[in-house]
Amino acid sequence: MKICLSTYLLVFFGILGCKGQVRPTYNTIHVNTYKKITDSAKAHALKGDTTKALYYHKQALLHTRAHGLQEHEAHTLMHIGILLKGQDTSQSRSYLKNALKIAERLNKHELRANILLAMSSVYKQQQNYKESLAALEAHQKLLQDIFRKSRAQETAKLRAEENRQRERAIFLTVMISLTLLIAIFAFYYQRTKRLNKALFQSNQIKDTLFSIIGHDLRGPAGSIMQALEMVDADLLDEQEERQVIKLLKQQSRSFNETLNTLLSWASAQLKGAQPHITSVDAMTTIKKSLDLLMAQAVAKDISINSPNYHDLPVMADRDQLDFVIRNLVSNAIKFSYTGGQIDITTEKRDNAAIIAIHDHGKGIPADKQRQLFAEGRLNSTFGTKGEKGTGLGLMLSWDFIRANRGRIWFDSNEDNGTTFYISLPLAAV
Repeated sequence: MKICLSTYLLVFFGILGCKGQVRPTYNTIHVNTYKKITDSAKAHALKGDTTKALYYHKQALLHTRAHGLQEHEAHTLMHIGILLKGQDTSQSRSYLKNALKIAERLNKHELRANILLAMSSVYKQQQNYKESLAALEAHQKLLQDIFRKSRAQETAKLRAEENRQRERAIFLTVMISLTLLIAIFAFYYQRTKRLNKALFQSNQIKDTLFSIIGHDLRGPAGSIMQALEMVDADLLDEQEERQVIKLLKQQSRSFNETLNTLLSWASAQLKGAQPHITSVDAMTTIKKSLDLLMAQAVAKDISINSPNYHDLPVMADRDQLDFVIRNLVSNAIKFSYTGGQIDITTEKRDNAAIIAIHDHGKGIPADKQRQLFAEGRLNSTFGTKGEKGTGLGLMLSWDFIRANRGRIWFDSNEDNGTTFYISLPLAAV
């Protein structure tokens, strides 16, 4: 009575308990209790104490029925039937039949096969060989069905795994192919974008160069020719002739500067601007440029202050550095006011030499500063005395300094002058 009451309470609270948590907990407790009772029964059976073994199996049977453990109930019925085989074959057969019904209802093929094997043994003991053989054949048939189903399941699992592997391989192949296609597309897109940009810049430079050739070269050449014809025709008095000669010198200087810059640009384009970098004394280059440009500075009464020491070895292409220094000093003269001053300073900073060329002239307007070193931009500018500039020299200077693994930048305030800086690697002494 105590067992029934406790069973009733456990079932009651198991039904009313928390869903998904309490019932599995009670089921686990019931199964563990069943196993303990069954282990006791098996221990007594091993000792040959059939009476106690049957007692504990029957207690286990009551426990399984009280808690709805049907599969465990069928196992217990089978154990009891096997134990009763030597005492009462009729009762043994009855227990085994009840176990078989539960196993059939639960569709437990392996359990059915074991029960049939036990029934075959009971029938054999009763000398009912026909039923014994039938039970044994049914047992063998079930084993074959179990084997076939197990094999089919394993085959299905293998096929499913093969399909998953195949699908995974196809997915990876597709993803890799898509990634490669995207990478190829991105590469060609970026390449086309760069080529279009280069083509646009090239066309822009070409148009500007034609403008320079057509206007900045043809114009001065035409003016020089006309002035010479006037002098040759003896149409001018002495004062007018001196003014014309002065104008001719100015036009010739501008013409020569533009022509030299164009030739340097053409040479750089043909050679791909590949520098021949060696150890160069920057001070010697600065002095050489000042010697060449002294007449231009004297014409505007401009004084140039430069370091009086020597030996500033840098790694650079000699000709390209010479062009850059000459161009920057020439620009400083061009944009300085008459009677002004230009300061050239040098310093060593870390592993680089810094050359600064500072003028006190008109400066660079803020709206043009952003475009000064923009690729493909050539802007016409005018000095303090109307000297014409194209911007080609600055563009070349920028290209040359970059090709020499250096930097070029500037600092400018309108009407307060401009400072251009060049940084180049120091040469090992």
